[in-house]
Amino acid sequence: MNDDSYHSYSQSYRQYSHDQSLETRELQVERKFLTAQIREKERRKFLRLTEEAQGRRNTVIVPASGFKDFAHLIQDILSTEAAKTE
Repeated sequence: MNDDSYHSYSQSYRQYSHDQSLETRELQVERKFLTAQIREKERRKFLRLTEEAQGRRNTVIVPASGFKDFAHLIQDILSTEAAKTE
């Protein structure tokens, strides 16, 4: 798929995906741009994490039912790593 067709597809997807951004936070770490968004589609909320680096985009979606477990997972792994470096 060439860049023009990808761009066209991307615009079409955004136009027809009827989700709405409720909260957005952005962070730049080295050459990576990270975006965390709480979005809602058909009354269902989800977390969309997007990493953009060197022209590539990767996305992870976490449904609202997993917010608490996902937050615990992140806190746990960062706490474990922090304890190793002390």
